Amino acid sequence: MRSRAPAIVLFAMVSTGVVGATACGTDAVGVEACREVERARCRRAPSCGIDLSRPVHRDAPERDVTECVRFYEDACLHGLANPVDPGTIAVQACVQTIKTADCEIVKAPETHPSCAFLIPPAEPPPAPAPVDAGADGDAQL
Repeated sequence: MRSRAPAIVLFAMVSTGVVGATACGTDAVGVEACREVERARCRRAPSCGIDLSRPVHRDAPERDVTECVRFYEDACLHGLANPVDPGTIAVQACVQTIKTADCEIVKAPETHPSCAFLIPPAEPPPAPAPVDAGADGDAQL
């Protein structure tokens, strides 16, 4: 059976990495929301067969959940990729879903409607190319 830890790490990179370039200051959004979601995932991971031995740590395997939670305390400092904090009610609904749903939701909570706030916003469409007005003000075709 392949390790599921890369799925958790990948989710962290997706959910925090997009924000990394824009949230380097103190304006991170949803830091505690990120932590609550990841705590719930760390706690459910063993029952879903998700390997928590990565990132590597020196402690015994029974401390894997504790180490996972500790990892996300820092990893969530950039907050969520979403520019708006989802709020306590939405976060609690997502956490409850992670606690009770099947393991596929633990691996990818953003796929469940109650955790949709974890999906980064779509990139805005590119700006149209400028039209060259030319010297006399008429557009050049």
